[in-house]
Amino acid sequence: MAQDRTASRLLGWSTLVLLLAAATSFVVPVTLFAFASADEGVAVTDAPVTVDAPAHRTWGIYTNDADNSGYSAFCSVNDSAGRPVEVRDPGATVSASETEMLDHEFTTPEDGTFTVECHADNASVRVGPVGNLPSVLIGTLSAAGLGLTGIALGVMWLTRRGSVDTPAPAT
Repeated sequence: MAQDRTASRLLGWSTLVLLLAAATSFVVPVTLFAFASADEGVAVTDAPVTVDAPAHRTWGIYTNDADNSGYSAFCSVNDSAGRPVEVRDPGATVSASETEMLDHEFTTPEDGTFTVECHADNASVRVGPVGNLPSVLIGTLSAAGLGLTGIALGVMWLTRRGSVDTPAPAT
């Protein structure tokens, strides 16, 4: 009987740990993505703008075509020594705006200082951190797996708990 109670407690705690891990694996990457998306970054005009940012982070060049008239933009990014920083296509992106989009992304240099210069027609431009979409997808998938496993263990725990707590009928 004591062994059944120990197994039941272990199952109950395992359920709780799995469900908490599921919640954490979803909430953490989504929160970090939201913070990166909410960062207004730095507005870029036709003059070069120097930015101090954390080193080795993914930042993006965002364009906002407020009147949806179409735009053209050319931007260059250089590190503090004047060397060009590789600017690349972001691939799949997510935007909370109908008019602003992530056009390019780059990794901030070792010292975090870079200069960006853009020439844009009919659009405003800013640079800012880019949220990590793959981490959100991985977090969501792992949360689903952990959550389903936790629910299955929880069902097992509830059914075992009922049988452990119920005394055997007298014969």
